[in-house]
Amino acid sequence: MQISKLIAMRKSVLLLTMLSGISWCSGQSSPPPTDAPKPQIEPTVITVSAVSVPLSQVDAAVTVLTREEIEESRAENLTELLRQIPFLHISQTGARGGLTTVTLRGGEPNFTLVLIDGVPVNDITNLLGGSYDFSTLSTDNIEQIEVVRGPMSARFGSQAISGVVNIISRRGKGKPGFDVDGSLGNFHHGSLRVGSRGEYKRMDFSFGSSYQRNSEQIELDRFSLGTASLSTGFALGTGKSLRFSTRLNDSRSAGFPEAGGGPDFSILRVAKETKATEVALMLEYLQQVRPWWLYTLEFDLFDRSQNSFMPQILDAVPPGRRAQPSFRAKTEFDRLLFRFANSFALKRHWSAVLEFESSGESGKSHGLIAGRFPSVFKLDRTDNALLAELLYRSRRMQMSAGLRAESPEGSSSEYTPRLGASYRLNQSGTRVKASWGEGFKLPSFFALGEPSVGNPRLRPERSRSFDVGVEQPLLTGLALSLTYFHNSFKDLIDFSPEQFRLVNRSLAETEGIEFEATARVSDQWKLAGHVSFLRADLIGSDEPLRDRPRWRGGIQLGWSGRRSHLQAATLWVGPRFDFQIPVPDRRVAGGYSTTSVALSYKISEVWIPYIRVENLWNRKFHEFVGFPNPGIFAKAGLQYRF
Repeated sequence: MQISKLIAMRKSVLLLTMLSGISWCSGQSSPPPTDAPKPQIEPTVITVSAVSVPLSQVDAAVTVLTREEIEESRAENLTELLRQIPFLHISQTGARGGLTTVTLRGGEPNFTLVLIDGVPVNDITNLLGGSYDFSTLSTDNIEQIEVVRGPMSARFGSQAISGVVNIISRRGKGKPGFDVDGSLGNFHHGSLRVGSRGEYKRMDFSFGSSYQRNSEQIELDRFSLGTASLSTGFALGTGKSLRFSTRLNDSRSAGFPEAGGGPDFSILRVAKETKATEVALMLEYLQQVRPWWLYTLEFDLFDRSQNSFMPQILDAVPPGRRAQPSFRAKTEFDRLLFRFANSFALKRHWSAVLEFESSGESGKSHGLIAGRFPSVFKLDRTDNALLAELLYRSRRMQMSAGLRAESPEGSSSEYTPRLGASYRLNQSGTRVKASWGEGFKLPSFFALGEPSVGNPRLRPERSRSFDVGVEQPLLTGLALSLTYFHNSFKDLIDFSPEQFRLVNRSLAETEGIEFEATARVSDQWKLAGHVSFLRADLIGSDEPLRDRPRWRGGIQLGWSGRRSHLQAATLWVGPRFDFQIPVPDRRVAGGYSTTSVALSYKISEVWIPYIRVENLWNRKFHEFVGFPNPGIFAKAGLQYRF
């Protein structure tokens, strides 16, 4: 079946399923929430292995953000939410809605694979070679976010070269309920969210929809985002189930172009404009054939279209050789993926996973350079992969060994291994963990096909990484963790001014330390702090790697009363190397700190007012040279639920 036909079917299924999800919720109400304290339940991690593992036993470096933490933050956008996560560096170009990317352990932004319910959502037709723009994703209907640091190509293939961010949707529980949430803030901010979730007979569902907007915050910028999401499951009989989830994002943004000097230094005062629509869809059938054999059939679809205008970037008047012409483009990208996974319970403590995966990617771009020169490419790529994984799990030990064999079209076969182990040394809970793995990233469609700078002979980028760490609980509620990591990246894709195209030529190394302390002081108070140090070198070159802070740290404080909840977080980020075309001599963006506070109060069982303030002390800082932070942002909202 043609991909275009599947996309049309997806749109019909998406509309009908969302309408049916709303109809299930009408006329229903949930029992009122109580003030009784909730028991602390350890989250499980599903991203590292095909078998879910408790967070304390997982054999990789993982940070988990739970539903409770997401709701307590009162954040509306993934940018606000991810900024305070330990050991994850998030960069936002300018004001809210500006291009927002994530780097893990010094890797490139496009080395981080982003999943929504297991569906890969990186767009490999964009200028950044497949990085994901987190400004286009809201916090609606999200149950958990898992951030895995380290190569996961053995599990997910290309793009998981330095880590994975997996966004997992909520599942309905109990009697159906409904909630509405609205907020207003400065910069003409406004948002409205509605949601419903619960169980009906043999079916569960969770639906969420929202719209948020901001007008000008600094200069020429504006932003709006609409989201609709649905997750539903059906029990088909003993040991059989069917699950469907989808998420639609529609965004509009404007602001100064990246590398153009921002509001401070741009010579032309013309905004970059972007309109993007993306849909992620997952359909999964699961059957427990025998007590020792479980299999899963999964179909994933990701569809993204974007219209963008990049204005001319001048380096001087008249323009010099570093000036960039204007660029207008329409891009479309589709990825269709099929997965057949088998999990086997072997002898005591042992299990195994055997998985087959097949995907097809299609991307095209129609662009115009300087308003006159066409820039057109269209590429398709298929990929087949086989994954084998062996796991051992006991009360004190967790070990895994995985190997992925992949045959991407137009490239040689890839074999990516991974080893991991986690061991509790004694009754006090001291745990040592280590992992090693290799990763690879196929050249993006833009890097291969763009007629001006593309190069069809590009080789995959590769990594080899390891980390080792120790976790130590000291007192009741107090825990420390320390991790050392080292990454080696080779065949990095870079632009050659001499050949005026993209080439493989770079070798980079990164290494660092990650330290975290968490404490639950009482049933009401919890405290956490983290700091990381990074060394990143481009071997054989004096050029520094851009936007890699040498250090980063933060403190988070949470307080919960019978009716109130307070969450406060402060982040410190060290200086970063940068490059802006109009000001080539300004190579460093200074360090900065920012503080956010969220406070909510339960008036009754159904009414909850709240406030959230970002950059509380109104500190003036630049994440990139020439792009100032807009200053303090405050909003007040009201949630109604029944």
